[in-house]
Amino acid sequence: MTSTAKTLEDARPKLNISWPSRSTRRRYGLFALLVAPALLLRFGTAIYPIIQTILYSFRDFSLLRGTDEFVGLENYYALSSNFGVRSAVSFTVLYVVASTILELILGLLIAQLLNANFKGRTFARTINLIPWALPTIVAGYMFRWLLDEQFGLIPYWVTRITGDPMVVFIDPVGSKIAVILAHVWKDAPFMAVVFLAGMQGIPLDLYEAAKVDGANAWQRFWRITMPLVTPLVITMGLFRIVWSLASFDLVMGLTNGGPGVATSVLALQIFREGILFFKFGFASAISVLLLVLVAIVGAIGLGLYRRFDVSY
Repeated sequence: MTSTAKTLEDARPKLNISWPSRSTRRRYGLFALLVAPALLLRFGTAIYPIIQTILYSFRDFSLLRGTDEFVGLENYYALSSNFGVRSAVSFTVLYVVASTILELILGLLIAQLLNANFKGRTFARTINLIPWALPTIVAGYMFRWLLDEQFGLIPYWVTRITGDPMVVFIDPVGSKIAVILAHVWKDAPFMAVVFLAGMQGIPLDLYEAAKVDGANAWQRFWRITMPLVTPLVITMGLFRIVWSLASFDLVMGLTNGGPGVATSVLALQIFREGILFFKFGFASAISVLLLVLVAIVGAIGLGLYRRFDVSY
């Protein structure tokens, strides 16, 4: 019996645990020492603020009223009844979706034009980036002056040509269109440069073979160019959506969210509630709502990546 138990114990696999060597431990220690500053920086600039914002969203923290108490979900309940937040949510979705779609379409068209062989192509590619190179807040104020109904250049010429006065900033629909088109004017050139880089990577032999087969310019674009730049279009579209969700400088410079709150976006509403009115708890709840929207877009983006096999 004893010999049988000893045989079973000898047959049992033994774990060979060996400690890392001194040189391996030194490499791990050096790795931790080099990575620690980046991790601390990321924690201090991203993780900690997010955690603190989520905690503030459950509190009635206001500097003007001098309150700081736990209120649970009251700030989130107030989001549904606040007209400014509801208007900001609806316009944010419209602003982001409409401007992204227009930027993708216009960016593809400009890239196709800049990819053609014509005299002055280098100069055209250079001046294409001028709108994107302007600071966004400067572009907002620039269009604010251009569209001013009293001394703006665009309303002046529209009135001279049509005979009807052009009023933008007191009309909610006109203000929304102005914000979307200004955003497209500002960022479509950047999309065009990215798409141009993708188009230049397409082998010219494909276009030559298509010409031999009798394909016209539209068929070559739709059957060759579009399938090969689709991964890039998906990537840039998702990038622009996430970026536009968190930006408000163009809206602030152009309309400041007006008339009323017709063109206010969520990021601008956070700025108003938190920085102007010092309602940090309510502003934090709006920030969490914006964080959820960004997370949803990110999840959709990951799904599209896997579905279309976006890779380079």
